[in-house]
Amino acid sequence: MGNHPDDKTSVRARLLHIRDSASPEARMAASAAACHRAAQWLQGSGCASLAAYAAFRSELDLSPLIEWAWRAGIDVLVPRASLPDRSMTLHRLASWEELKPGAYGILEPDPAVAPALPEGFLPDAVLVPGSGFDGKGGRLGYGGGYYDRYRLKLEHAARSAGREPPPWIGIGFAFQIVDAVPMEPHDAKLDGLITEEGMQWFARQA
Repeated sequence: MGNHPDDKTSVRARLLHIRDSASPEARMAASAAACHRAAQWLQGSGCASLAAYAAFRSELDLSPLIEWAWRAGIDVLVPRASLPDRSMTLHRLASWEELKPGAYGILEPDPAVAPALPEGFLPDAVLVPGSGFDGKGGRLGYGGGYYDRYRLKLEHAARSAGREPPPWIGIGFAFQIVDAVPMEPHDAKLDGLITEEGMQWFARQA
């Protein structure tokens, strides 16, 4: 399979159909198990802040992990999409009431109650959704490039601060893992991947 954008479109459609076809009960159980795996890692990692997301449609639901992080005193940061330049800002989320429907109908932080963090802010870890993943750190997003642009911003901020970028960790269902997702040179590779079945790490690209 080549890396033509059409490959991405067809593979994305197939994987999203599979995800949408899973029963809500199966997704809920797998989400809870994946959140437990993520919490175990966070507990041992010393992370004080976590960039997560508010689940949309059939995405793996991070609600159990977000509520665990609140109880554990870990700052939860959630992105808000900016349509004009397809970028994202991060906002500290303290309660579900601070979310409201935003771009694409996705629940996002209300900037009136949860203002954007400074551009150069570096979370301790980032959890990234996707339509598909592979066992080599490949991630297939949703086609908007929001997370790839956000990754570049983080890398720039980390360089400016003389730090390593935060771990860039995919989280999804085990059935979203395929042999290889179509990748283009600008696509950010994952540092790790969490599913209900466990967590794996990939060698960080130089």
